[in-house]
Amino acid sequence: MSRSALVVRGLWLSLLLVQTADVHAQDCIGVVTSGGGASFWQQVGSGAQAAGVAENVAVYVRGPIREGDVAGQLQIIEKILQHACKALVIAPAGAAISARAAELKLRGVSTLYIDRDAGDSSAVVAVLSTDNFNAGVMAGEQMVKLLGGHGAVALLRHQQGIASSSERERGFVQSATAGGLQVVFDQYLGDDTQLVLSNFAGAVAHLNGVFTPNQSTSLLTLGALRRLKAAGRVTHIGFDGDSVLIEAVRSGELAGVVLQQPYQMGYQGVQQAARLLRGEAGGPRQVRLAALYVNQANLDQPEVMRLLPKP
Repeated sequence: MSRSALVVRGLWLSLLLVQTADVHAQDCIGVVTSGGGASFWQQVGSGAQAAGVAENVAVYVRGPIREGDVAGQLQIIEKILQHACKALVIAPAGAAISARAAELKLRGVSTLYIDRDAGDSSAVVAVLSTDNFNAGVMAGEQMVKLLGGHGAVALLRHQQGIASSSERERGFVQSATAGGLQVVFDQYLGDDTQLVLSNFAGAVAHLNGVFTPNQSTSLLTLGALRRLKAAGRVTHIGFDGDSVLIEAVRSGELAGVVLQQPYQMGYQGVQQAARLLRGEAGGPRQVRLAALYVNQANLDQPEVMRLLPKP
């Protein structure tokens, strides 16, 4: 090979290496939701992508098919890390995510949590979530008001070990019982949803109300109440702004729902992560976003419309 050809080849290899380094050095943020299909997580993703555009940073949004799948989240984290992202925004499904976040911190990868905390999160830069306990208290107070301070209610819980829904459930039980209601049916839907709903069907005749603390439990319970011809007869307060749930509020099948701010959760999570990538102060360690109770009376108000999923 001639000397000139060697020089050209050497320059080409040098350029290739620089281009490769630039690709891997590109700022990017991985966003790992706790599920894939729910409108709540879609709104989180929309907010995250909008923040990515505003901050001029690439954003990868992924979530497991099954809600709360820790193993699925860990696999997604590894795939996102292949893009050499130096910041992750995660809705942790379990304590194993916090253990991974601690390992990644040693590698220079910053992690922020959205929607909930999990395990030992000392390695996490910030937690941005709904004020879940007070959201549950709000639901309990509304149930007390609707039932006049007496009656039997059910609590269909989401899943053990999920801090966000656990706090909502705790807040609901505290305020509902303090207001004079009795929680007479209290079960996790878990993996055997049909068995729980079958047991619930047997208890419906003796219930005045039911609270469901997240989108999936609210949809499943609404469907069960419809099949039992009890939707609208049993006072049902749900959670999150799925379009089916909102229409059920409009029709009177649901007494109301507690709405979160998923778009802002995704937006602010990526915004804070982008600051970290630039070497700036990230912001407060704890950010609590207020929830809003929605019923037929305020359903069409502007502050509510902003929180609803876009068609």
